[in-house]
Amino acid sequence: MADSPVMPKGVGTRLSLDGLLVVIWIGVGLGVIFAAIRMFIRIKRMGRLLADDYFVLFALAVLITNAVLMTLQGPSMYYTALNPMGPDIAYHGTTYVRYEFAIIGLFWTVLWSIKGSFLALYWMIIGVLPRYRWVWIGVTTFTIASYIVCWLLSALNCHPASNYFVLGGCSKPIDQRSAMITICFSTAVDILTDLMIMGIGVKILWSASITARQKIGVGIVFCLGVFIIVAAIVRAVEISDKAYSDIVAIGVWSVAESSISMIIGCLPPFKELVSSNSGSSKGYTSGRTTSGTNASSRIKNRSWSEIPLPLQSHDQHVYRDMEYELHTRDTTVTGGVGRSSSRASTSEDGRPGEIRMMKEFSLVTQ
Repeated sequence: MADSPVMPKGVGTRLSLDGLLVVIWIGVGLGVIFAAIRMFIRIKRMGRLLADDYFVLFALAVLITNAVLMTLQGPSMYYTALNPMGPDIAYHGTTYVRYEFAIIGLFWTVLWSIKGSFLALYWMIIGVLPRYRWVWIGVTTFTIASYIVCWLLSALNCHPASNYFVLGGCSKPIDQRSAMITICFSTAVDILTDLMIMGIGVKILWSASITARQKIGVGIVFCLGVFIIVAAIVRAVEISDKAYSDIVAIGVWSVAESSISMIIGCLPPFKELVSSNSGSSKGYTSGRTTSGTNASSRIKNRSWSEIPLPLQSHDQHVYRDMEYELHTRDTTVTGGVGRSSSRASTSEDGRPGEIRMMKEFSLVTQ
């Protein structure tokens, strides 16, 4: 009796190639829109891009590159999925594998670039606090190391490695075990690094001197990483929890995870998620001011999207070479090293109600 033909299975039987391409480019389009809004907000609020913005821009470039490769790979992907015994399977299967090696690596690069964006943001916030800084260094080191290991494991799936781009060349039992190790490791470190980065964010948020409403808004942004974790788990299940490999489903969930990661990575500067504390009547000015009247009208309300985020610290901080002015209605307090020379020539009667501080000082917060 002749062998029965192999029936195609999986998402490829329900989602056409054109449908997959629509999913891919919708994800890219959303990434472009959110990245553009992020850059507009950052430039408008701060006048320039910061380190975390460049990580996001790099992730966007990689996301677009990956979408182009997946578009080129699409015909071979569908032929391999729907016609595993077809006459042209050797060509399409080999073409699919060649693209897939680069696509997997770029997929990881998008995810880790967004992790880098959050880590860069946290460094700008906690750079002055040693105890946070050491935690950041540890998490960053682990994140970089895990990215490198993911690439190495992927390259060493086949034995020998030269069989990687040969159809059926990675079908030995040792190759299958290596592939399973790579899947489990990459998923585990992806989830673990997300949790570690979220943990740093929550700790910073807990120590921040911002309103409860702002903390809720920022906390929601930080915890949206849960959606990336869910997508990572689903993708891993699609790869490893079946007797066959649903390569179309893998593509769909890879697009979903990378696009979700890109969108979430763009959210931190969105000040619309939380409101500034507009009711504050106190402020500060730094640098040189030309007039006490003008200086008193310069009021900055600190919000979570400004760098650095105001933190409550139990450490003692010494402020050196700092110029400042604080104003109430009838009294001006001036101080800092730079003020001694500028105020030396002012007569004592010229500024009634002025209190001068001419030396360095220490501030201890409880």
